Amino acid sequence: MEKKNANIPVTGYHTQDIKDATRKAALACYGVVDVVKREETLRPDKRIKKGIIEDAIYVKKFPNRTFTVDVYLALSNGVKVTEALVEAQKTIMFRLNKTFNKLCVGVNVYGEKVISSR
Repeated sequence: MEKKNANIPVTGYHTQDIKDATRKAALACYGVVDVVKREETLRPDKRIKKGIIEDAIYVKKFPNRTFTVDVYLALSNGVKVTEALVEAQKTIMFRLNKTFNKLCVGVNVYGEKVISSR
């Protein structure tokens, strides 16, 4: 009797797994210092309860099992902001598609802060 191949692609994924993979990919990019939380006053669509801190990476899932990711980054002083953001977007998209079998359909990267070195 032959055994069937157990290399079945994983179709289930958790939001925390996506956030962890996104954070790891973002911090590996040139010029990225940290993943920061966006000011809640600028996001009227997101309401938070008092005492609950929301993460800085926002994942939006769709019914067809695909997802998009919004990431807010703090960049180092002295790097070209647009080039650092484009590189971060490409790297995050590549790593998420590699990890989650091409289920990531979009990555939005925003430069929230520029941190100067002292």
